[in-house]
Amino acid sequence: MRVRFIRDGWGSKKFPRQKILQMVEAGIECRTIFPLRFPWILSNWNYRDHCKIVTVDGKKAFTGGMNVGYEYTGLNPDVGFWRDTHLQITGEASVDLQTVFDVHWNIAVPEQVKSKINLKTKSEVTKINPIGRVDLSRWSAELGSELSTIDGKEMDIYPKTGTLQKAYIHTLEGNPGIPTPVIRQAYFICITQATKTIDITTPYFVPETDIIMALKTAVARGVDVRLLVPRHIDQKIVGFASRTYYGELIEAGVQIYQYNKGMLHAKLMIIDEEIAEVGAANYDMRSFRLNYEVCQVVYSADVARELTEQFERDLTDSVPLRMEDLLQRSLTERIVEQGARLLSPLL
Repeated sequence: MRVRFIRDGWGSKKFPRQKILQMVEAGIECRTIFPLRFPWILSNWNYRDHCKIVTVDGKKAFTGGMNVGYEYTGLNPDVGFWRDTHLQITGEASVDLQTVFDVHWNIAVPEQVKSKINLKTKSEVTKINPIGRVDLSRWSAELGSELSTIDGKEMDIYPKTGTLQKAYIHTLEGNPGIPTPVIRQAYFICITQATKTIDITTPYFVPETDIIMALKTAVARGVDVRLLVPRHIDQKIVGFASRTYYGELIEAGVQIYQYNKGMLHAKLMIIDEEIAEVGAANYDMRSFRLNYEVCQVVYSADVARELTEQFERDLTDSVPLRMEDLLQRSLTERIVEQGARLLSPLL
C-alpha cells in the first residue's frame, strides 16, 4: 500500500524530525510544502497549506477543520476542550479531494532525512483532473470529534451520525496562485443569496469589508443571521482583532454567540437549512488570499438540517454577546484591539 504524507512547513515546525525519520523508514513518502529552509523560505515564507485532507483508495475522503495535534486530546491545560467539525465523503466527490492532494504533492518538497536503510521519498506524476466538479456522493459527518475522557473512560473518537446522506458536493480550492479568491466569493454569494437563515461557525473572524456588508444587508432584508465564535481563543491577537467587528454587526441585528465550553475550531456555514459549507478556511484575509485552502459546499437539506442541529447544541454551551458587553471594554483593550486589526492582513 502506498502512503503519502504532506505537512505544512510553518504549521508543523514543532513536529519532531525523529518522527519524520520513523515514517520514512516505515516506507511512508513524506513531503513538506513551503519548508522553512533555503531557498523556499525566501519566496514562500508567508504562504501556508491550511488544508486538512485524507483520501483512501480514491473512494473515500475526510476533510474539514481537524488537524492532527495534541490539542484534540482535550488534555492540554492551555486549551481544554476542543470542538471541531469534519466530513467523511464516500463516492465520486472524494476524487476532487484526491486531485487537490495530488496538486499539493507535486509542489511539495521531499523531506531531507538520513535513513538507516536509505529509503528516499519519491513522487509520481498523476493525472490532474479539473477541480470543482459537482458530483453525487454519499456524505456523513463526524461532528464534534475529539479525544477526551470522562470519569477516566475514553470517549468515542469519532461519534457517528448513524446514517449516510446523499448530497451534491462542490469542492472549492483556494490558493495564492488563483487570481480570484474563490472561497471568499463562495462565502459572499451564499450570504447574499440567503432568504431565511444564515448560521456561521468560525474560530477566527477577521473578514473583509464586503463580507461585513453582506451580513448587514442580509439582516436588513429579513434574514436571521447568527454568528458563533469562541469565547476563549488560542490565537489571542486574532481574538483582539475580531472584537473590533462585533459592534457594527450587533448594531445591524446580527446575533453573536461566544462558545464557552472550550476552543471552537469548526468552520462552517448553513444557508436556509438547505446548503452547507464545511472546510478549513476561516473568515480572514489569510484564508481568502494567502493560504492553500479547500472547502466543500454541500447541497442537501438533510445534511444542512443535521449541521443545524449541531449548531443548536453548540449554542447551549455558548453565551450571547451584547452591545453592553462591548461598551464595558477599557480604553486599553480598545487600543490593543485596533492595533491587532491593523495587523489583520497578516493574521
